[in-house]
Amino acid sequence: MAKLDQYMQGRTEGMELALRIAKDKGIKELEKEVRFRQKTGISLNVTRQELNKASDKIKEMTLDTFTLLSVAALHDVFGFGKQRCERYMKKMEEGARYLMDDLATWDDYSKEVEKQLGIKIEIHWND
Repeated sequence: MAKLDQYMQGRTEGMELALRIAKDKGIKELEKEVRFRQKTGISLNVTRQELNKASDKIKEMTLDTFTLLSVAALHDVFGFGKQRCERYMKKMEEGARYLMDDLATWDDYSKEVEKQLGIKIEIHWND
């Protein structure tokens, strides 16, 4: 019985979210939300905007930790010093800003790396 109650609660929350989106932003936005949820598999009682805001900290932490790991590797393996590591970090920040401002996409970067270096880097999207 508890499973059925959880199932019904989830359906009710989903309907409440759909109603809130339809009321606040209209049917077109609700359709976008449905496509987004189907693609990502995220079933939360929050809108995409709320989800994006909540995930900003995770994105920042991911970029910080990746930058730290890659700076350590560049120093350890290739002997990069402070100036070269700072240039690398500045370029990373620039790339992140391009992505955030929709001036570039992950696909753009992937194609350019493959074209210039012959290295194919595949991103494991949550499709």
